[in-house]
Amino acid sequence: MYVTVVFPVKNRERFVKKNVSIAFKAKRVREVIIVDGGSTDGTVKRALEVGAKVIVQSKLIYPGKGIAMRDGALMASQDVVVFVDIDIENFDTSFIEKLAEPIISGRADFVKGRYQRKAGRVTELVAKPLLKMFYPELAGFKQPLSGEIAGHRKFFYSVEFEEGWGVDVGLLLDAFRMKKRIEEVDLGYREHEMKPLHMLTDMAYQVAEAILRRAVEDGRLNKREMSKRLVEVITEAEEIGL
Repeated sequence: MYVTVVFPVKNRERFVKKNVSIAFKAKRVREVIIVDGGSTDGTVKRALEVGAKVIVQSKLIYPGKGIAMRDGALMASQDVVVFVDIDIENFDTSFIEKLAEPIISGRADFVKGRYQRKAGRVTELVAKPLLKMFYPELAGFKQPLSGEIAGHRKFFYSVEFEEGWGVDVGLLLDAFRMKKRIEEVDLGYREHEMKPLHMLTDMAYQVAEAILRRAVEDGRLNKREMSKRLVEVITEAEEIGL
């Protein structure tokens, strides 16, 4: 099995050349795809200079991370697809190799990365409590919103990609609902640009909506209660300054 690495990107010129070059050095990587969300800097030029395949995100909205991930999976040519955030300061080949190894070895169908740092506020205050309440089987995941993900290419053909910030937890839930073998791997320390505070309320809502909608579909919650829970999430997020 060989690997396609997909980077969803918008205006990340500073990271692209270095991190794409590193990705190509990882074991079994045969393809690197940049899915560009409408960059106005030199992101695309730098990516092409180091041999990445560049595609334009099919729907240019922000946040459109899930759209970019879906587009990248559909364009991938290798059996294993690894998604990685481009703006990791200390990125090295081990990020990709650790994510891909459980898939290649046949141990897992879907892999999430975790890091040796405290999880963010949306993870701790929104994602984990809702998962514990409605999907206790997944309550043990340390970083369910991690953007470092791997799986069989064909798996990504059969799941729903949330358009925005709910995509990462949505994929985890879909893998669980499909009874796939899931593994969370330690990627070590991760130095990463944090999202601006003004984005966190929207992120909290989108993450909550992705979890709660699936809970309704699975009969773990009714629609009226879902609406109430979403209002509570936004109210609490605004009160604590998310």
